[in-house]
Amino acid sequence: MIEKLINNFTLMTSFIFFGNMLRSTFIVRLPLYSKARHSIEGILLGLFGILLMHYTFPVTPSVFADFRLVAILVSVCLGGWYGGLWTTAIAGIYRLIFLHGLSYESILAAAGIVATYIASLFIIPQGKLKLRTWSIALGVSLACIQVVFLLTLQDYYLETMMKYAVIYLAGGMLTYFMMNYMSRSDHLLRMMKEAASLDFLTGLHNSRSFDALFQERAKRGFREQRPFSLLVADIDHFKKVNDTYGHPAGDCVLKQLAEILHDSFRPGDQIARKGGEEFVIIVECGPDKIGHVAEKLRVNVEGHSFVLPDGTSISCSISVGGATYPLFPPEELFDRADQALYEAKNTGRNKVCIASL
Repeated sequence: MIEKLINNFTLMTSFIFFGNMLRSTFIVRLPLYSKARHSIEGILLGLFGILLMHYTFPVTPSVFADFRLVAILVSVCLGGWYGGLWTTAIAGIYRLIFLHGLSYESILAAAGIVATYIASLFIIPQGKLKLRTWSIALGVSLACIQVVFLLTLQDYYLETMMKYAVIYLAGGMLTYFMMNYMSRSDHLLRMMKEAASLDFLTGLHNSRSFDALFQERAKRGFREQRPFSLLVADIDHFKKVNDTYGHPAGDCVLKQLAEILHDSFRPGDQIARKGGEEFVIIVECGPDKIGHVAEKLRVNVEGHSFVLPDGTSISCSISVGGATYPLFPPEELFDRADQALYEAKNTGRNKVCIASL
């Protein structure tokens, strides 16, 4: 029994570990509450439930059990009613018809699967793994199994109930702690990735992240022959703001400018703080529109009242330079846009210059 029990625990921990890797790498790319995402999770956990049915462990000489109901609890926790429905349907139909054929015992076992699913919907909130709700759901699912034992076993009922309760609860809590650990690990990893790719002050992409985004967009532009533009924006006389009002005021201006940039561009455009008071933007448009887009940004900044930490309101302006692919090759875009920026600064500031042949 000990050997088979260890095999079951090993199977559970391996599936949770590798399943989490698969989910973090591929499934997480789908929208959070999409049915496609919940379907994939539910189907995989349903197949896991079937696998668990084939790796049973003896509770008494005549009774064998498994952890199939844990798969349903995990599915409801991750995918709500929709993901849980997939898992329940797959595990329930397989137990009812295919495992040992249709019988009185298989009907009761399938009913226990359905009852666990229905009960867990009222107990476990989707996407929120909490010890209290998980423990209650685990206890309810155990009660469903005990009812099945009561209706099918003639002997060893009390002994079976006690042995299985200890084993099942241990397996269920092991699953909870593993899922909780991996959830926290994934969260910390995401925070580390964001910290490595985002500017700490503005929340925009940092220079290193922007370089990777630009290289990817350049490859796609060459492959698809789709034009795109690069803007370089710089705050006019920013040093005077720092010297007059202090560096905290300068940081406040940078944060507010980042918000204006977010509001001025579409979601598909990529915005980064290149360094200091310089910002760069990859804009999904060609040479016929980039001048209008850049001018709109300039006007938005000019019309904004920047509120400093002490409540003082000041006005700021920006100079903007731009260049467009395929008018210039990708490797020249930044230099061309930067040259256009210096032209804007040298001819009066608070203006837009777009590089041309």
